[in-house]
Amino acid sequence: MEDYVCCRELAQKLEEHFVNGNSDAFFEVWESLVGKPEESPEDRNYDLFLLADFKLQVYFTVLRLSAEKGEHEAKNKFSYFLKEKGAIYSKFKELAPYFTIPYIEHQNHFLINEILKEEWVRSLRVQWKDVLEKRILHIHGGDKIRLERQNRKYSNLKTKFTKLKEDHKSLLDLATRLVAALEESIRGDTKCSLEAFENYNQQIMVYSHSLLTTNLSEAEQKNSLELGFQWEARSVRTSTSIETVSSKNSL
Repeated sequence: MEDYVCCRELAQKLEEHFVNGNSDAFFEVWESLVGKPEESPEDRNYDLFLLADFKLQVYFTVLRLSAEKGEHEAKNKFSYFLKEKGAIYSKFKELAPYFTIPYIEHQNHFLINEILKEEWVRSLRVQWKDVLEKRILHIHGGDKIRLERQNRKYSNLKTKFTKLKEDHKSLLDLATRLVAALEESIRGDTKCSLEAFENYNQQIMVYSHSLLTTNLSEAEQKNSLELGFQWEARSVRTSTSIETVSSKNSL
């Protein structure tokens, strides 16, 4: 799961390197995330991977061609790339024109201008991001499922905790008022204390039964019901005791 989260963080770095034209940093991160083309023939998105990878090589090569004093180095580097890995990409007819880049003499060549157009660059960005997403899912798909499940569990627990916190605060307030009512009943304030006690008892029962709506497990729900029944039994006994004490006080 940590690998999946790390991949997401690195993927954000790719966009920065792409925009800044930092080819070395881009391909270092790119290969760490998606691997090398020759290592992934079993991936069902293998062809999409190859197309995006090749066009990225073309894009950064053309950027270097456009840079001052970078033409010779760019052509040599791309020529070496074609010599080492060109066979892998040669099956795609649409890539054939780009194999001529090392032999282009003029930087204003129509192919160079086409690659530098905003539309071409935007299309490439969409393409490599799509491939990246598919590759991450292919390699770390299980991690993503576990991460999403953990996030849902955390969200549910957070909601439950918030509700329990609110109920706890309300119950503390009720407990304070209930103690005051009991003290009043001992002093002989029968009518006021007994009515107040019954009212507080009803409110506590509401909170007790509301626990059943917080997605508790079956065992937790059973325990909650048992506690509710126990509280009702204690409440009846306490009410009887209050009436007895109050009767004695009135005498």
